[in-house]
Amino acid sequence: MGFKETCQGFPPARFVMAFMAFTGYINVYIVRNNINLAIVAMVNYTAIREEVNPSNDSLIPEEKQCEFQTVNSTDTSEDGPFPWSEPIQALISTSFLWGYFITNIPGGRLAEIFGTKYLLAISQILASALTMLIPIAASVGWELIIVIRVTMGLVQGPSFPCMHPLLAKWIPPQERGTISAVVYAGQQLGTVVGLLLTGLIINKLGWEAVFYIEGCIGFVWTFFWLLLVFDSPDTHPRISKAEKKYIRTSIANDASPTKKVASVPWKDIFTSLPFYAILIANIGHNWGFLILLTELPIYMKNILGFDIKSNSMATAFPYFLTWLASIAVSPLADLCKQKEWLSTVWIRKIFTLIGHMGPAVCLTAVAFAGCDLTLILVMLTLSVSLQAGIYAGWFINHIDIASNFAGTLFGLTNGLSIIPSWIGPLVVGFITKGNQTIEAWQIVFLLAAVVLGFDAVFFLIFASGDEQPWNKEATKQTKKEDTRESMKCFDAGTTDTKSEAQKTAQKDLKCPSTS
Repeated sequence: MGFKETCQGFPPARFVMAFMAFTGYINVYIVRNNINLAIVAMVNYTAIREEVNPSNDSLIPEEKQCEFQTVNSTDTSEDGPFPWSEPIQALISTSFLWGYFITNIPGGRLAEIFGTKYLLAISQILASALTMLIPIAASVGWELIIVIRVTMGLVQGPSFPCMHPLLAKWIPPQERGTISAVVYAGQQLGTVVGLLLTGLIINKLGWEAVFYIEGCIGFVWTFFWLLLVFDSPDTHPRISKAEKKYIRTSIANDASPTKKVASVPWKDIFTSLPFYAILIANIGHNWGFLILLTELPIYMKNILGFDIKSNSMATAFPYFLTWLASIAVSPLADLCKQKEWLSTVWIRKIFTLIGHMGPAVCLTAVAFAGCDLTLILVMLTLSVSLQAGIYAGWFINHIDIASNFAGTLFGLTNGLSIIPSWIGPLVVGFITKGNQTIEAWQIVFLLAAVVLGFDAVFFLIFASGDEQPWNKEATKQTKKEDTRESMKCFDAGTTDTKSEAQKTAQKDLKCPSTS
């Protein structure tokens, strides 16, 4: 069955699902990351400098300063009301991840059991409401902001692992790379939209308005998500017969998830090298990605001397390129698979190398760029945008090796990788505390480069693109259960005139209607 035949119910239901998931991740990242730029407008950096250095002497000799540092050292026009030190700023930015860690691991499993639709809707509603409380919390104290951010992490923890089970049910394997990349690229575009929108709101209305306006967006999105998205093609009331058949047939020929929920083979997972390859890659990515995401606006202000408007645009631009690149690389990966130019494992390895080793090289260049502002900006832009490679690399490798447990695996790898995600920015905070110098940031960038380089090599050696034996066994067992249940349904509905007992049996077994 061709693509044209599956689009009779245009727009195809799987594309509507993908679009809503994509826009959902835009919103997730807007409310998750708005604090990273807003905090630049909230903090009084002049007060911090005076506390550390009362005589207001430069931390480095003027003859060794770059021109943009000298200009920035006297700029107090955008200071905010709160004298929060760099470690406190790092705590505020990363405290989200403390709660995120707790619910990330069970989030994927909950989606496998109960479905993604309502889980993600509840997550978005609660996160939006909490976002709108941040200005009030700031007036009370930074400790209350941390409490709110931790709670936001708790409710948003399932937002990423819950998507893998939905994609495994909806997306045929030959479209999986492209559509998965489009869906998850919402985080990149969400970063872009969030930074630009946050910068615009701060300039026009002040930092408090950021949280009120962006918090409202989630409520609007949730309404349309609940209206348009369903947990599987079988439960969708408006999907065309042709598209449903196409999805069923395509997924049936792949290592597809079964109707029954299989028991998780924990021992097999934790003794699987391909699982650890994904985990290490995720840990390295989160270290580098979160350092750039949370600390880049502070680097742009304190080292490069950018104001809020320039800061938001300069920080957003690399993520815009990442979004474009992620949409380009995934169709290329799918083409390589369809044409059999590369095996699945080599597709995952090559694109992971692009997404990790490329940024490692660029961050090393930034560390030794000195006062060359053009080189710094170009390398920083590349270090972020090259990360798009992961969307055809390790990021969807969970589905390759164990589609029955894709949500659980994603929850495990993403959840465990959160620990270095919040440690990284805290390390940056302590390295740069009262020491906003090029030398201090050189250490930050080199450390990130080493982490990214190591995990790229580990993935290259140990990754797999094949379905794992323990996933095959789970498929075999659950298909036996599906067959037994189907036979019970057949027995309960074989006669032309069903008894009340037979009707009750069909209902209890959730048998399809035969009327």
